[in-house]
Amino acid sequence: MSIHDAVIPPELRTQLQLLISANHILHHHGLVDAFGHISIRHPIKRTTYIIAAYDPGAPALVSSFIDLIEYHVETSEPVDKDAPRGYSERYIHGEIFKMYPEVNCVVHSHSEAVIPFTTGGMRPRPVFHMAGFLGPLGPPTVDLTGVYNELNSKGLTHVRDMLIKTPHLGSKLAEAFSLKGTLIIDGKHGFTCVGDTIQNAVYRAIYTQKNCALLRDAMGINSYVRNLDSVNDPPEISYLTEEEAKGCARMNEMTADKAFRLWLREVEVNPLYRNEEGVPKNLPVGGMRD
Repeated sequence: MSIHDAVIPPELRTQLQLLISANHILHHHGLVDAFGHISIRHPIKRTTYIIAAYDPGAPALVSSFIDLIEYHVETSEPVDKDAPRGYSERYIHGEIFKMYPEVNCVVHSHSEAVIPFTTGGMRPRPVFHMAGFLGPLGPPTVDLTGVYNELNSKGLTHVRDMLIKTPHLGSKLAEAFSLKGTLIIDGKHGFTCVGDTIQNAVYRAIYTQKNCALLRDAMGINSYVRNLDSVNDPPEISYLTEEEAKGCARMNEMTADKAFRLWLREVEVNPLYRNEEGVPKNLPVGGMRD
């Protein structure tokens, strides 16, 4: 069973259609430009994963199943030996899928709102209810420089271009996720987040970016107030507590479908984006039950 067969099982077809649109959604929200990527685990053949090819490459230009490549999770080598050129950073996806069988979607972004938090020594903790999935302390950072040094000490040399383009680098990145973690910061690079569905992974990517922008603004206001009153210290920035983050994370997961349906429609009517395979209808509806 190939993703390019003439007849594709409905379950697989729906996920491939969503993957194409998810590429467009991430671009529409500024999470990716010519760079950055999203992948899914094959919903039936779970030892493989699917991601866009290098050409057309830019997520906004992915438009059909022909633009996708299927890889073995174990090796990140293509299932089809004649497959076109793929992303060099596919090992981010392959190693995460290998290490965490519950993960079905991976997003990797170089969001400019998040990048400052990859270098400033400060975790982007959640400042509003839509980002509870970040956890009360915020996501951990993987120090790629330290990873390079560690691997070099073992005789595993790499060109220091900050790309995760080998199984060794991919596995080091994957190890940074805890079993319940949803996101990690890639030092001087970007961030990677995961989900059990495309909807949840895309939601987390978009609201990570929003949270970082809000936190940056809050830090600016806090600094301004401190400069105005050097005698009386203003309150510190207020983050979600552990209990609040836990409750909000559950709410985020249960309502991600609502946001995703809006995002689907936004890219569907934008002429820049083409999904020649169609947009699936009657997607599952979530929502709060209590």
